[in-house]
Amino acid sequence: MIMFDVIKMGEQIARLRKGNNYTQEQLAEKLNVSPQAVSKWENGNSVPEIPLLCEISHLFNCSVDRILDPASCVIRNIDFNYEFTVKPRVPAADYSSPEWLKSISSASVLTALKLFFGLEQRRDSQSRQINDDEEYILQSAIMNICFGYSYGPDEWSHDSFLIYGLDYELHSKSDYSENEFINLACKQIERGYPVIIIPKEYKDTIFAMGFSDHGRTLKGLGFLEGDDQKNAKMNFDHLNQYTAWYRTDCDMMTLKALNEKMPLPKACANALFRGIELLSNNNHFGENKMQGYGMIIYRNWRKLLREENYRNAEQIECVFPHAFIHYENKLRTKQFFELCINIIPGIDKELMTLAINQYNDIISSAKEIATIAHTQGSLPKDSLNEKREYIIDLLRRSSEQEELALSYIKKAAANIQQ
Repeated sequence: MIMFDVIKMGEQIARLRKGNNYTQEQLAEKLNVSPQAVSKWENGNSVPEIPLLCEISHLFNCSVDRILDPASCVIRNIDFNYEFTVKPRVPAADYSSPEWLKSISSASVLTALKLFFGLEQRRDSQSRQINDDEEYILQSAIMNICFGYSYGPDEWSHDSFLIYGLDYELHSKSDYSENEFINLACKQIERGYPVIIIPKEYKDTIFAMGFSDHGRTLKGLGFLEGDDQKNAKMNFDHLNQYTAWYRTDCDMMTLKALNEKMPLPKACANALFRGIELLSNNNHFGENKMQGYGMIIYRNWRKLLREENYRNAEQIECVFPHAFIHYENKLRTKQFFELCINIIPGIDKELMTLAINQYNDIISSAKEIATIAHTQGSLPKDSLNEKREYIIDLLRRSSEQEELALSYIKKAAANIQQ
């Protein structure tokens, strides 16, 4: 029979309490006992009853074993460091092509989610999930982000999770104390689910799969809007560490399993109809003329270029980063339409193919604009007005081609049930 050392057990409780910044009085209040009871535990004069041991283990995100038998654990110093990491359900291959454009962080997070839960059916020769571009394309459309410029929905699309048989709840840091917020993340991870930390400033969105230092350090992958390389590198064996994450202004997304999934054809049809609506938009909102979605962007962009020509601007100011956003968004939109042909029953494939052909030309023009934006520093100053006129013509032509493509897509979708 194992004999527990009550003195060391008491020291462990004190160590956990101090590491989580609790006073004896605060711990007593949490456990609905007296401060004297906590003091007796820590001095080795008594031990908590089993229900209280379970409460303490949940409160401090550790196993009961680590309280009862701390000698079996490696304790380096007074700052006890409990670590917990969950692994993906199925081994996943590294991203097959990290050089591809992947500026949309949320689409990469959702790709990571599918890989983590082992929902990918394609395998490589080592039976690992193949991490290619298809899920990113689908999620950039289901989230509606690829249809806009510097545009994203007010909240994450539930359809993006429902196709995995999951849904989410969003928790604002302002609704929790610091310890409560940390414990919420730890408990979710201990259940075998990742948490997603969404910052309200320009910082990494954290796909957290583990924690240490009582949850004050999260371990996982980071994704950043506009950072193609970061969003493309997805290796679950090499996790980043995020310290003091709970001190940032952020939301936490926790996941929950559902009894059924949304069929992918339905999610794609929803995205298709929403995409048609967004791409057809001719109304402007906000002060930034390059922020929004739809045909209005073409008109606003040409207007800005003419204004630059009028004042002989010494650089083409309105191409960065918009030229690159324009190129990726049109590329992803076209790729989504290609997927729709094989995913959505009843869609008119011939009309969709006509639309896709128009998008091939739009993408070629977009690539030219992006090339000019990338190399403009080497252009002679006296050629800038000419280059702007050339971009204006490319945008005019692309606008006409997209109008035509949308007319085909609307007809192709006419017989689809949303």
